[in-house]
Parts: sequence; structure tokens; C-alpha cells
Amino acid sequence: MSIVVRLLGQDEWALANNFFNDVYKTSRSLDDFKWEFIEGPFGPAIYVVAIDDATPGSVKVVGIQCAIPLAIVDSSGKRELTAKSEDTLVDPAYRGQKIFEKMYDLLFAASRKAGIKYIWGFTPAKKAFEKIGFEIPFHAHQAIIVFNPLRAYNYLANLNKANKRIEKIKIAALSFLSMVSSFRSRALPSQLSLRRVNFEDNTKAHQTMIQDTNYRFLSMTPSYLSWRLEKNPFQNQYENYHCYLGEELVADSIINFRPSRLGYIEQIIFKITLSSSLRQQVVAMIVNTMKDRVDFIRILCFDTNAELALQEDIFRKCGFVVLKRGAHFVWKSLDDDAVNPKDLFLSRLFTQGNQ
Repeated sequence: MSIVVRLLGQDEWALANNFFNDVYKTSRSLDDFKWEFIEGPFGPAIYVVAIDDATPGSVKVVGIQCAIPLAIVDSSGKRELTAKSEDTLVDPAYRGQKIFEKMYDLLFAASRKAGIKYIWGFTPAKKAFEKIGFEIPFHAHQAIIVFNPLRAYNYLANLNKANKRIEKIKIAALSFLSMVSSFRSRALPSQLSLRRVNFEDNTKAHQTMIQDTNYRFLSMTPSYLSWRLEKNPFQNQYENYHCYLGEELVADSIINFRPSRLGYIEQIIFKITLSSSLRQQVVAMIVNTMKDRVDFIRILCFDTNAELALQEDIFRKCGFVVLKRGAHFVWKSLDDDAVNPKDLFLSRLFTQGNQ
């Protein structure tokens, strides 16, 4: 058995995708593979593959790993290229041969060559990533607000087929508690106006709202918004809303409606000086915009910096139940001029929107 680790060839996309489907017992289409890894706004993913070349004339994939280029931008407009780690998978029959480590060695080298300064992602596999030099600076939280507890329970209980009776009881209690809490967000008066807008280049607006801070957010260029929102193949229906105090833009929000009557607040960026009480009004208006079209709303949230911690607190005050359960955020700097990952303005937009 001889393992070769190299970059995936253009004519091998189906091989990598078929390997993913075979191991995970899924049915990801080749079109979905191309959208996620080939058609991204900042160039195709750097995709590494491990091949068992013991059989001449055949290509047997035994491991895959890739990095999707995505840019981050700060309040001054400085843009830096990063990459999201995805498709990390080694054939169970080939584990213990350091294939994971060898694939990342090549991925790091190829990423540096491409001008990528940081690699990051979300994973439950904390120890494996720490062994190859990733930091684990924090993990994600989940927030939920429920309007129909029975439908919310059915959805959440079926996310994990291994849930036992005690877990299902906890989910039922959470669904009911969140429905009771949701009434807090329905009665808030507002001196603000909410306007639906077309997807556009929001980078300048975001820079204005978080000016003079160290925060960095995804560079939401027209090509990024088209790729991530309009061309997303995972049955997402995205809408963008601006919130105004008079004629001053004070918040930008992207929300999402799924066919299962599940809603997501994908991201909210507030003007950094906006008061806590006005932020609550913004969230209440967004919730009221969504509640007749969904049975419950979920948010991926964090408490890793002052702004994100304040947002999480606002969600609680608006009736969301916050669960400090979520995937680990992993971070690898490939550059001497290191960005602090805790300065990232994280949201669900940092995922691919496929769950």
C-alpha cells in the first residue's frame, strides 16, 4: 500500500465527491460540489486528495481536504485572503497512517503560495486539529426562539437519530420554554423603520457601522453575495433588511427561510454606537417580520468579543434561549502579521448554509 498526497485534478472532481458520499452515506451532487469548491467568489478551493496507488491504472481516493478562499475586511477597508477548511475526511480503513497530517502539510504550503494568510473552520474534532497546529480560541453557541413548540420539537429531536428519551424530554422542555420567552419580543414598541433591500455590496455600510474598531467581517462583495446567497443550492430563501433611525442606517440583517418552516437570522451588524434598547427594537422587528412564516428561529452566535457578546445578550433579552453548545472554531495563521481570531465578526454566513 502506497499513499500519494497531491492536489486534486480538474478531471477528478467526481472521484472526490463520490468518496465523500460513500463514506458519509449522502447524495451530494456534482453541481453542489462545484458550487461549494469551484465557483467561489475568490477562486476555486485548494483541494487536496490522498490516493492509494497500489493498483496501477486506477485512482482510489482514501482522503480529502480542502480550503475555500474567502476574504475578510476591516473598518479601514483593508482586505486579507483567508480560507475555510472543509471536506476533511480519511477513509476509516486507512486511519493511523498520518494521512490527515500529510494532507494538511500540503494544504498549508499550497495556501501560502496562493496568498492565503489564515485557515479556519468549525469542527467537533478538537484534538486532531490541535495536533497539527490549529488554535481553538472558542466555540459557537446556538440561540432559538419558538412559536410552534410541537413542530420545533419534532425538528430538533430528529436532528440526531441517536437521541434517547432524556434528550427528547430536554428538547421538549426547551421548545416550550422558548415559546413562553418569545412573547417578550412581540410587544416591544419601536421608533425605527425596517426596509427590505436588494442584495448589494454591503462592505462600505458595514465599515461605516463598525468604524474605528478592530473587528473584521466577511468581505461581502457582489460576487460573494451572489455565490453565498443567490446561488446557494441548499433550499435557502434569503432576504436582506436595513433598519433606519430616521434616515440613518443603524443595522443590516440577513435572514433565511427554509422549506421546513425553520428560520435563521444569518447575521445582524449594528452601528457600533447604537444603544442596547434600540438594538432590542431591531431584533424584535426582525422577529416579528419572520414569525408568521416560520415555527421557530435559530441563530449561530458567539461571545468572543464585546460586540458579539452584546448581541448574544440582546437575543436573550428578546426572548431567545441561548445554548452554549456548538462546534469548535479552529484557526491557523500562515502569516507573521497575525490577526487575532477574537476580532472576527462571526455569524452563520461563515458557514455554507447547508444545515
